[in-house]
Amino acid sequence: MSSLPPSSGDHHPLRVLRRAWKTPRPFMAMWYGSYLLLGAAVAGLFAIMVPLAIVATTHDSRLVAYVIGAYNAGLLLSPAWGLLAERSQDYRPIFLGGFAGAAVGLAGLSLPLAPPFLMLAALIVGIGTGAASTVASLFVLDFAPRDEWEPRLGWLQSFNGAGVVVGLLLAGLWTHDPTRGIQIAAVLMLAAAILGAYHLPVSRTPRTPRPGLRHLDWRALAPFGHSELSGGNVLHHVHIPILAHLKEMRILIQSRFGRFLLSWATLSFAVAAFFAYFPLLLRHVFAIRPAVTALSYAVVAAVAIGLYIVASRWCSRYGAMRIYRLSLLARAAGFGLLWMLMLIPGAAQSLPALIGFGIIVIAWPGLSVSGTVLTGQLTPTSEGAAIGLFNAATALATVAGTFAGGPLVARFGYAAVLVVGLGGLIVAWLLFANIRAGASTSAASSSGPGK
Repeated sequence: MSSLPPSSGDHHPLRVLRRAWKTPRPFMAMWYGSYLLLGAAVAGLFAIMVPLAIVATTHDSRLVAYVIGAYNAGLLLSPAWGLLAERSQDYRPIFLGGFAGAAVGLAGLSLPLAPPFLMLAALIVGIGTGAASTVASLFVLDFAPRDEWEPRLGWLQSFNGAGVVVGLLLAGLWTHDPTRGIQIAAVLMLAAAILGAYHLPVSRTPRTPRPGLRHLDWRALAPFGHSELSGGNVLHHVHIPILAHLKEMRILIQSRFGRFLLSWATLSFAVAAFFAYFPLLLRHVFAIRPAVTALSYAVVAAVAIGLYIVASRWCSRYGAMRIYRLSLLARAAGFGLLWMLMLIPGAAQSLPALIGFGIIVIAWPGLSVSGTVLTGQLTPTSEGAAIGLFNAATALATVAGTFAGGPLVARFGYAAVLVVGLGGLIVAWLLFANIRAGASTSAASSSGPGK
């Protein structure tokens, strides 16, 4: 396996996360609490409540995929918010406006609206979430000294991860009334806008001059790029101008990085529909109450936060390629268990199904860390372009997979998302299986960081 450039040692994911957790309290700020509330409202309450509310009010399971897909489509505007913030220097209005916009969208989702308006409300939630999360990272990358990036980002994402757990616990309390749960999420977003106004950087001009696109350094971002636990449908740091690098796809697609990118996109597509429907699937197929699903998810999500450090250590010791393959197999095993249980009518399915669901979720830290490390190791071009393409592939495949889930569920039932998930993971593993460890490319190995 190719090694990282010597100068990147200080940025190894394991060392980054260790420094983050050992960082003194002064590197935290009160506005980090708004990021906690964002995780609670969107990755916690939204993920559980919206599918339940839509089916309860419209009795149309297809609409779940379209609404969640519209939310994911809203996240695609995140690069535009990052670019606008840096050009106009209006960091604060965009950050706080993102929370306010998400609150408006969530309020709309709690109303008995026609399907097009529900999709519009979800799109607004996605746009607001993307704006808030993108500018949150820019408050660190543009205003903090370079040697404080990693600990500050570590604490910021830790707050978000804790918020996910809190939101899932709240979801467990309100599964009997999902509409009220969505309203609570809207209130949390308003509270986040108020809390986020405290102790933000007050200078209109970034503290640290930016020579070019400094924040494209993948080693600073990789451990924090996909910290959500729901499988890849909330992107952080997608303010990177990804479209500018699509012209390099012809070169990259023929490389080992291109095959890895295709594997990653297949993975993202395969699981997207499942994570749109999982509360409904577990309830209707395996008779698991949504409250139990939310509580179990919260427990697994809390454990998974610590697994990012473990995954980083494993990538260092055994190689990111091996960890990526094993994580794919672990997630495929979770899907396979759910699929086999579905074929055994009358069996005691609830507990084994929760175990399968837990395996699917718990495999994410290994995929996230190994995937971002491989992005830097395998690219034959600049790490900035590689991270841009990585985020683009994730976002576009997730949106496509989510929208595809609606017709599949309508035609074949919830079992379809399990079949697509299992089949897609197997294909993703096969696409990556023929990639061997070794020198990335002459371009990647001969140039140092910041090419």
